[in-house]
Amino acid sequence: GASLALALGVAGQLGLYHHQAPSSTTVHASWIFKPTSIRQLQARATSIALVKVLSTQAGPDIVTRQPGEPSGEDRIPTRRVNVEVLKSYKGSGVGQRLTLFQTGGTVKSPPPPAQGTKGQEVPDSKVQQVILSGDPLYRAGEQYLVMLEAGPQGTLRTVSPEGRYRYDARSGALTPMVKNTVTTRVSSTSLSAMAPVLRGPVS
Repeated sequence: GASLALALGVAGQLGLYHHQAPSSTTVHASWIFKPTSIRQLQARATSIALVKVLSTQAGPDIVTRQPGEPSGEDRIPTRRVNVEVLKSYKGSGVGQRLTLFQTGGTVKSPPPPAQGTKGQEVPDSKVQQVILSGDPLYRAGEQYLVMLEAGPQGTLRTVSPEGRYRYDARSGALTPMVKNTVTTRVSSTSLSAMAPVLRGPVS
């Protein structure tokens, strides 16, 4: 399928947009911030917390003009993720409710302009699922350790894929969204053992 490079400045990423099928799309993104250590993540994040996802909802689409597309435009959906802080390591307080920004979700592309003679069938709009690599969609009830920075319109967003870990409340295990040398240390250590690093050096 066709591919298109998209500058997602609002999300802090540069993405490569691959049309895999009429009903699904994957965005392979190279994030602007590429940490090489947990210390770098801790220093960049304005808020580090264990959060519980309360709900998610669709945000405004990122719309770019694309003359080559049937509709003349390309759309990338966004999500608003409402979470509650269960434990705080930096910034936000326990019990505080935050709204996270996420690139991805479901978008219904408008149909192309009608052409031809009267009565000619016009193609329907297409529903596409967009998921950013390393940033799967949040689900209500899940818990995450997240390292956040300011996002658009008063929201917060993860600083990079290395700044998000699914938390299992029963086992205490942390599962990174991406696996590399940065996340290995976190995923092999309990959340309580990581607390001093997450809180940063004592001034």
